[in-house]
Amino acid sequence: MKMQRRLLLTAVGVAALALTCFAKIPVLTGKMVAYDPLLHASKNASVVANKEVVILQTQGPKTRYVKVVFVSFGTSQIDAKYFDGTQPLTAQAIRDKACDESYPEIVAQVTLTQRAGTYLLTDTFKNSPPGRIKNLECYDATGKK
Repeated sequence: MKMQRRLLLTAVGVAALALTCFAKIPVLTGKMVAYDPLLHASKNASVVANKEVVILQTQGPKTRYVKVVFVSFGTSQIDAKYFDGTQPLTAQAIRDKACDESYPEIVAQVTLTQRAGTYLLTDTFKNSPPGRIKNLECYDATGKK
């Protein structure tokens, strides 16, 4: 009886892990509204991972804004063509509640007193910036298209 129970628990554990491995990673698509200019400008060509943080305007039942974090060892995480805000960026991303933000600071131009975590609007959204964003959900990009 003890051996059967152990075998059953092992089988259930393996099945749960297999289902997790084959789960689909959500795909986010949207135009880039803003990005963190300090992280964008400070790219090291070394063994240290570089980070890029952007805000996307996604379409759905209602327009919403999400924060997407890209981390890789290259000096460019996102192709330059997306930084004007005209072309939609598509990325596989996993929800990460640890980096959610309340009321992110979004500016139209960089100043000498720029704070870390402030986002710069892309050219497309400078004339029509989004309203005050109360809650910015964060996603960790596992791959981009």
